[in-house]
Amino acid sequence: MLRMFKLLPLAILALLVAFTVSCEGPAGADGADGMDGADGADGADGHLTCLGCHNDATMLDNKLEMARSQHKLGDIAVNYAGGRASCAQCHGHEGFVEWSETGTVAGNYTTPSPWQCSTCHGLHATFEEDFTGDDAALRAVGAVTLMFDEATEADYGNSNLCINCHQSRRGYASYDDGTGTDVAITSSLAGPHHGPQANLLMGNNGVTAGSEHAHASVGCAGCHMKETTGDDLDIAGGHTFWPTAEACADCHSGADNFDLFSGQTTIQGKLDNLAGLLVTAGVLDSAHHVVVGTYPRAEVQAWWNWDLVYEDRSLGVHNPTYAKALLDASITALGGTP
Repeated sequence: MLRMFKLLPLAILALLVAFTVSCEGPAGADGADGMDGADGADGADGHLTCLGCHNDATMLDNKLEMARSQHKLGDIAVNYAGGRASCAQCHGHEGFVEWSETGTVAGNYTTPSPWQCSTCHGLHATFEEDFTGDDAALRAVGAVTLMFDEATEADYGNSNLCINCHQSRRGYASYDDGTGTDVAITSSLAGPHHGPQANLLMGNNGVTAGSEHAHASVGCAGCHMKETTGDDLDIAGGHTFWPTAEACADCHSGADNFDLFSGQTTIQGKLDNLAGLLVTAGVLDSAHHVVVGTYPRAEVQAWWNWDLVYEDRSLGVHNPTYAKALLDASITALGGTP
């Protein structure tokens, strides 16, 4: 009997729970909606900045254009100079990337590669949509201290990337200390070295100083990478790096070739004139290679100016006034008629 009284409260509790659950009535009508909350702040606008360049059409076109360039063909001494630590900075993909990242090339490369997309383009710094400043992911776009003279600096924005390599390696003063009456040429490889385009643009490293030409402010890409009108894939311009007459027409109305005002014809004639005088003097051989020897200063200076303009390979286009002045002064110094 005592056990029954102890179980009775539990039984009553169970009945109450069951009654409560089984007797729940239907849901009532929905209440009125509350007031809307305040709108949140707008988020950043969405965009497809990366796809502006990184899309199938653009990337494929650039790669096909690049395949036509001398850089990609790799016939500019890549196999020879691209593997040498002292040359690899400019003569091969691996060397340029190492130099741009570390400031030096630590050692030789056994299998150097020609230039490719990632030679000039590394990682983006700011992802600026219009690529102002430094951010087309270009490597080494800071101001350049020129190799021939550490007191001379070039700073032309994105063109600095090109100037790092397209400049003289040596200056005239490295051959002539100004003493005595003669100057020795001690190597068949003597000279300002190949590709002194930046020096011509800026008007420096000739025996006499010059002045910067307006083409310097246009920049390397302005002439060498202009996308030609109506062509999805450029035979010249773009990433072929071959200049186009169409780029000239942006400033020179009606231009359809590079020999504007017969400028290239004139410079070629002066180069030939001076080369003939240098061959007669014995400074150049019949194939126009420099001959090791000791010569009067005027002859060595004339050879230097000839080599600087010749190696620029634009026939004066980069700086017509400076190229003409160097050649005329040199021809006159050797007793010729400009």
